[in-house]
Amino acid sequence: MAPERWRHHLDYLITLLGGSIGSGSLIKFPYLCMRNGGGVFLIPYIVFTFIGAIPCVFLEMVIGQLSQSGPINVWNLCPPFKGIGFGIAVVMWLYVTYYMAIFAWFMYYFYHSFLDKLPWASCDNSWNTPACIANSNISTSNSTVANVTGLSHSNFTNVTETVPGMTAAEEFWRFQALQMTDGLEHLGGMRWPLVGLMGVTCVIMFLFIFQGIRVSGKVVYVTVGVPILLLVVFLIQGCLLPGSADGIYFYVYPKFEKLLEPAMWVEACSLALYSLNIAMGNIITMAGHNKVTNNCFRDVLIVSIADMLSLVLVGFSFFAIIGHVAYLRGVPVEAYESSGFNLAFIVYPEVMTYLPLPKVWSALTFLALMTLEVDSMLPGLEIMIAAVEDIFHGLAKRRWVVIFVILLSNFMFALPCTTQGGIYIVTLVDWYTYFPAVAVFAMLECFAVSWCYGLERLKRDIILMWGKTVPRAMMLSVKYVCPVLLLAIFCYSIYSYRPPKYGDYIYPTWATGVGWVISSISIIQLPIVFIWTLYHTPGSTFKERLGTALQPNDEWRNLTSCDGTRQQMQSLEA
Repeated sequence: MAPERWRHHLDYLITLLGGSIGSGSLIKFPYLCMRNGGGVFLIPYIVFTFIGAIPCVFLEMVIGQLSQSGPINVWNLCPPFKGIGFGIAVVMWLYVTYYMAIFAWFMYYFYHSFLDKLPWASCDNSWNTPACIANSNISTSNSTVANVTGLSHSNFTNVTETVPGMTAAEEFWRFQALQMTDGLEHLGGMRWPLVGLMGVTCVIMFLFIFQGIRVSGKVVYVTVGVPILLLVVFLIQGCLLPGSADGIYFYVYPKFEKLLEPAMWVEACSLALYSLNIAMGNIITMAGHNKVTNNCFRDVLIVSIADMLSLVLVGFSFFAIIGHVAYLRGVPVEAYESSGFNLAFIVYPEVMTYLPLPKVWSALTFLALMTLEVDSMLPGLEIMIAAVEDIFHGLAKRRWVVIFVILLSNFMFALPCTTQGGIYIVTLVDWYTYFPAVAVFAMLECFAVSWCYGLERLKRDIILMWGKTVPRAMMLSVKYVCPVLLLAIFCYSIYSYRPPKYGDYIYPTWATGVGWVISSISIIQLPIVFIWTLYHTPGSTFKERLGTALQPNDEWRNLTSCDGTRQQMQSLEA
């Protein structure tokens, strides 16, 4: 059965760009720049984008487009590695599950942005404590932001705590939005407003995706266009405010001594690969809806460069606003070195209260975060749907049933995330979902295609697809450079590993064990599928079975034969 096609090729490019930017761009990138000396961080980031990320994206685009399938059947090119596809599907299911809770939090803040006054701007609310620090009472020497872990495994440095108590923004986050308990051992009751908002999230995602990419491919024009437009507005508004020049100067002035720190190079390489969704199934699945004759080399350059420019724009917008707020509070720009949930739900709301028309800016900020979150979840759902259809071909005609079951399972398993202790669950799951699975999957992708399938065979396929060769440096990077970079990231992640932490709360040993179980659920697919494939491969010796199993199966050989590929081209052009 032929896969659904994009109505317009631009739909495909915008969808990939939306998945690359995501809400993480407003959360992770500013923190990494501030942590690593501002503009100098862009140097290794751009270098690794060209020598590491672009070749990996190109590889995934080619095999996805050639296979015309999802994240599982693409590995017909080397069947023992189908465990990569199963593992990716598990990662995406976990990802969408806890991102639903985060989306509900964004909606909660978006709703409160329309009240008569922003509830996180003052200390005269019912949930505030006597130690609450209102923004207007924060002197030039007193500032505080709680140590909240989030979407990164880095050690966080926060605004200097020189006074007891919390800011109004932090008290709203802890005591009203979440009504937090004191730990994972006491989850407390359900936060029913968040449950309702999560139900709304499921309905929104169903409506966006049940008609296939012909509808979701148009939705992304809004969900990508709105945040980009708002970032431009933020930048213009920020540049008109006093102090913004200091923030932008911090961003663009390179501290070259930072280049001597190995950790910065590893973090830049990790961001380059993460921001383009390497080994997450997104590129393979979306490319599977392209015509076989599409030029992937052109597409990878467009998407990668657009992603880089978007992140640069995020940096200018963020530091222009932060420069103004730092000026008002009399603190250096570095004081806002925060990440994850800290940045999204404490720093951003507080920053908005310092701007003219704070309710408008707050609503626009959380609208941008919500639309970017949609860009993150839509590809995740498409990947899971494609994985199910790869296994059960007959369900392709009952797409809405597949979507309903997937979203229902996401909703049910996300319910604990909406309890009063749900933030501890979200932090734990986020901590272990990608670590170390994604780095392992990416390394195995490069190995399976470059060393098992073979670059010569891949070059032949590329020539058959769009009639041109690609630079030799691209192929050599896929075979040698990318695996080395991915191995370095993997080793550094293991070396720098630390148990999860939320503020002052240290997770108990049993919770860390649960986290490693979450991490292993996706990785365990690799040996299971590999052994199962070898067991069902004919041969009298292990060596003979292994050699046979590592060759493309009949379905792939028929697909990539000269006659088979030309027939596809002719049928698509017809």
